[in-house]
Amino acid sequence: MNRYYAEQWLCKLKEYWLNKDVESAVSLFTKTTFYQETPFMKAYTTLDEIREEWQHIKNENIQNIEIKILAIDNLTLIAQWILKQNDKNYDGIYVIKFNKDLECIYFKSWEMMK
Repeated sequence: MNRYYAEQWLCKLKEYWLNKDVESAVSLFTKTTFYQETPFMKAYTTLDEIREEWQHIKNENIQNIEIKILAIDNLTLIAQWILKQNDKNYDGIYVIKFNKDLECIYFKSWEMMK
């Protein structure tokens, strides 16, 4: 995976999130078999579970999202994200793994409120 592909994938994620486009966001995870938004919740292993998790963005007052690449190691992407919603600031780290066809197969996030 190269930086350009990683940036494009993250831009899609950000765009779909900001636009509250659940189905497009979920389309990024069709091959994902491990999806965890925080280590404090169970990991999702099916697309239906991931789709259900994304439903919550419909009711969020999203004010800003920033995502920055920190590292790329072969098919693994590490990125920092910063979210402002409901007048609160959050930040965290993504670990995203891709298969040889550059489809997301693993997604894990750590987050904290600033």
